[in-house]
Amino acid sequence: MLKLIEKDDADELFALVDRNRTYLREWLPWLDMTNEVKDVEVFIERSLKQHEEGVGQAHLIIEGNEIRGVCGFNKIDKTNRSAFIGYWLSADAQGRGLMTKACRELERIAFEELDMNKVEIHAAEGNKPSRAVAERLGYQETGRSLDAEWLYDHFVSFVLYCKRQSDWRTL
Repeated sequence: MLKLIEKDDADELFALVDRNRTYLREWLPWLDMTNEVKDVEVFIERSLKQHEEGVGQAHLIIEGNEIRGVCGFNKIDKTNRSAFIGYWLSADAQGRGLMTKACRELERIAFEELDMNKVEIHAAEGNKPSRAVAERLGYQETGRSLDAEWLYDHFVSFVLYCKRQSDWRTL
């Protein structure tokens, strides 16, 4: 289901982004800067470097043999043993539990392989599907970050969610 992103994934990933451009633009600020395969190649190179340095990871969500979205650790803070999950899913892959399963696997990686103490998800306040993933997985709502991100022509606030390793072990 999850596969670490590789250079060879650029064409297929760009095609998925391009097909879902209008849908994804509602909540993701990078769509206007992703206009050709080269832009995805830059993202992949940056992701591979972050993975090599141990400060991030990008995974493809695979269903069948097709890429359906991306999830991963936008930031890994080794000093404080915390990781921040980010994700997106194509429009036609919504509502089947793919993102919940993908994030469950990211939790396992964070807590078992990376020995993180806590995992956070920051979701736009109005993005109900994204917030529902965190809530389904039992994340605790810990606060808000007002005007956290500029989204094309307005700011959006984030709802902050957290799960600690000790909570994960008891679920």
